[in-house]
Amino acid sequence: MLPQAPDSLKSVANGPVPFGLYAGPVADMSTTPWSARRRSQRKAWIFTSAFSTRYCVGFAIADAGMVATAFVYFFDTQTGQYVEEKTTVPLGFGAAFDPDLRSTWQLKNFSIKADTDRIICSSAGKRIHINLSLTENGNGSTTIAPAGDRPFHHTYKNLLLPATVEGTIDGAPIKFDGTIGGLDFSKGYPPRHTFWNWASMNAVTDHGIEFGVNLVGDFNNSIENALWVNGKVQQLSQATFSYERPVDKNTWQITTLDGTLNMKFTPRGVRGEDINALVMMSRFKQPFGTFAGTVRLGGVLHNFTGQGVVEEHFAKW
Repeated sequence: MLPQAPDSLKSVANGPVPFGLYAGPVADMSTTPWSARRRSQRKAWIFTSAFSTRYCVGFAIADAGMVATAFVYFFDTQTGQYVEEKTTVPLGFGAAFDPDLRSTWQLKNFSIKADTDRIICSSAGKRIHINLSLTENGNGSTTIAPAGDRPFHHTYKNLLLPATVEGTIDGAPIKFDGTIGGLDFSKGYPPRHTFWNWASMNAVTDHGIEFGVNLVGDFNNSIENALWVNGKVQQLSQATFSYERPVDKNTWQITTLDGTLNMKFTPRGVRGEDINALVMMSRFKQPFGTFAGTVRLGGVLHNFTGQGVVEEHFAKW
């Protein structure tokens, strides 16, 4: 069992809060002890995703201090239709913006709001009008990780979330729901130069056991690697990512050193972006698609299939 997340991020300043993986979210995510670093070093983002047997949807808003970005994408696996809308705004969020899971994020026509136990992501653009609603159950995992000469990095991940997507794509209606959603809320002070591989997956075994996986390589010292099953989250060991470029045209091989997971990821499409805003740079590719492989649950090896995303990300924060 994982230890419960600390009550406050401020306890990192009052210390020492051990770096590691925790169960549940941090109740008080205020970063006031480091307010002088708000523009230059603090980064925060929410990324949500939802999948059905046919559709893939991703939605994000990010505050990188000096610049803010947002995007939404939609992919139809049957027709191959891919639609994306995005925006970038210098100083998009105010100096006092200090978000948590209950905060409202608004960047032009993109918004994220909390409503009781739901997180609602909405966008009304030229081609995409969409509402993505996730039920946040508090069963996620919190990572507090070292960040070199910066205070720390913090992230909260949750998977296997009930999700509903409805709206229109180029005027055509879309609607689906089920236990198919994922949430990534990150807020902290990542190192100036960072690189990571990431995999986020909702899956089901050939015996009908649902589980979720979050894996990161080359970032956060593998602290945030976790598996969700039967309403509980457990830590996984270091993960290895093997792939060839272009990342969206080749199969990825992903394994954990403890032998829990051995899987392949097959891209169905990709969302990528290069941002060079002088004081910061971000270059990433985020393929979305299908997973297949083996997972060891309770000492028993199962075959599984799943859906989700992987990512290759280079950044200068």
